[in-house]
Amino acid sequence: MNLPTFDRDAARALIKEKADAPFSAFDIGDRAHRRQDRQLHAEAALLFCLAAERADAEYGADQSKPNQAMNYLVRAGIAFNSGAQIETAEPLLRQAIAFDWGGRGLPNDTHMVEWAFFQLLINARHDAGRFAKLFDEAVSRCAEVGRDYAGIHPHQEALLEIAIGMEHRPIVERLAGKMAERRPAKKASKELLVRAKAFLASPT
Repeated sequence: MNLPTFDRDAARALIKEKADAPFSAFDIGDRAHRRQDRQLHAEAALLFCLAAERADAEYGADQSKPNQAMNYLVRAGIAFNSGAQIETAEPLLRQAIAFDWGGRGLPNDTHMVEWAFFQLLINARHDAGRFAKLFDEAVSRCAEVGRDYAGIHPHQEALLEIAIGMEHRPIVERLAGKMAERRPAKKASKELLVRAKAFLASPT
């Protein structure tokens, strides 16, 4: 696990942690999630970094449970990305993609590979070639960890909107097919699916 350089004192000050009463990684992560929910991306990223570091230390002291550090690291990557700190975010997201979640005792967290790819794809939304290459990589890597990309519903809509704009038929076909399988209930999703079907039915 490779964390970016971050200000530990600033992170500890955010949660008013005292030297003689350190918080657990879980408690720090909980506070980070609250800030992320409030769109305080910079603060959330800082706390997720501290939580990852603390989780790694906790695992070093007691290895009876899986190390949760990578869960916090990928969330730090998402927070950095949401705060437009892309150069800091992408190396963290790449670590999450390459991480052996199942082999490290975290098989239920393989969905974080999807989350990481989604962030990278959003960054590539203005570059059709890079977007298509990343999407193919996401399909391949997710298949390796037992996931059929893209399986997370809000991601399907966001990526389909981009793919339609790029007029990328194979990606539109894949995402529209996955959305059709679940029969989206929201009006906006239904309208997006209608647009996708119309695009696919149009002459090439």
